[in-house]
Amino acid sequence: METSYHFQNIDSSDALKEYADKVVDKLSSHFSNLQNATVHFKVEKINQIAEITINGDSGQFVAEEKAETMYAALDLVEKKLEKQIKKHKEKNLGKNQRG
Repeated sequence: METSYHFQNIDSSDALKEYADKVVDKLSSHFSNLQNATVHFKVEKINQIAEITINGDSGQFVAEEKAETMYAALDLVEKKLEKQIKKHKEKNLGKNQRG
């Protein structure tokens, strides 16, 4: 799996990259074949914005959140993506059971 990072109006930080890696690793457990992930870090005025795009065997999932800190924004993105993935899996499970 390949993870790329993009920083806009914020300096690159190894600590942020490591934290984002942990988030992506948690999310990758939902996929049998995770192809790549892109993490965007942005700062706009007082907003810290994190966006994660995941491409896997089940499709593409994207989430973006704003918070006071980048770590809080990453936590919110993680929850949002987990919800999207769970909903997608339940939807597909229902289709498979219908025959």
